[in-house]
Amino acid sequence: MLSATDQQGQQRATGLADLHMHTTYSDGVGTVEETLAYIQWRTALDVIAITDHDTIEGALRARDLAERQSFPFEVIVGEEVSTREGHVLTLFLEKRIPPGLSIERTIEMAHAQGGLAIIAHPFNPVFRHSVQRPVVDRLLRQPDLHPDGIETLNGSFAGIGSSRVAQELTRTIYHWAETGGSDAHTPSAIGCAMTRYPGFGVEALRQAVLQRATSAEGSYWRPREYVTYVSHTLAYGVAATHEPTTLSPSALARARRATFGRLAQRRVAMLIESLDVTGVGIR
Repeated sequence: MLSATDQQGQQRATGLADLHMHTTYSDGVGTVEETLAYIQWRTALDVIAITDHDTIEGALRARDLAERQSFPFEVIVGEEVSTREGHVLTLFLEKRIPPGLSIERTIEMAHAQGGLAIIAHPFNPVFRHSVQRPVVDRLLRQPDLHPDGIETLNGSFAGIGSSRVAQELTRTIYHWAETGGSDAHTPSAIGCAMTRYPGFGVEALRQAVLQRATSAEGSYWRPREYVTYVSHTLAYGVAATHEPTTLSPSALARARRATFGRLAQRRVAMLIESLDVTGVGIR
């Protein structure tokens, strides 16, 4: 009997994966459960990677839930590691990689546990977590420490403008696998940027990255994703919020005022109410 992922795969010539997203285990808005539910009912993805900042707890939970239920997609345990030189997506992990290490050491640790390392949203000149060209050139001179891929389409603000640069440099100089990821911090952004690959499922994806047979496609966050994420961040900061908590009406009002001004408060309030959030995604 075919799995749900295989049945879906038979309907397409290639697979679709979103390899970059966040939950309430780091600075995301949606819980693991909400994230999985959105992917199941609102996307055509057959592989996803949960890549919370500097933790794999949410990803492990997502994988466990996916294995116990008949989701039409598979879950990769990932982590967006904060290296000294910028963010690196690490996939197929069993152990967390600590932040604050060099990018070389981070890649080495990912490979040591059979994982993959992908440079996230590179070449953004104003984003402090973006790996810059001198660092990538340094990696190019170290064949044993090459990353497996470069995110050539990042769906968030970090990818606007710089994604085109990443694509051009990857195709002309680096020649590593190209990946796309939404960098979703809200469930509704998941799948806006994706990785297309031959075959279906996590092992086919892994081989496609190693064989540099992937491509990136999609677009960027819509305005409502920024509205939801910024309101959440102003209320909570960037701390993980997977523990039960409640956003008070006064805190939510302050977040709206600080972010959008008086003219936009009503529209933002309507959006938040439509998402049923007295603490969107917080349970």
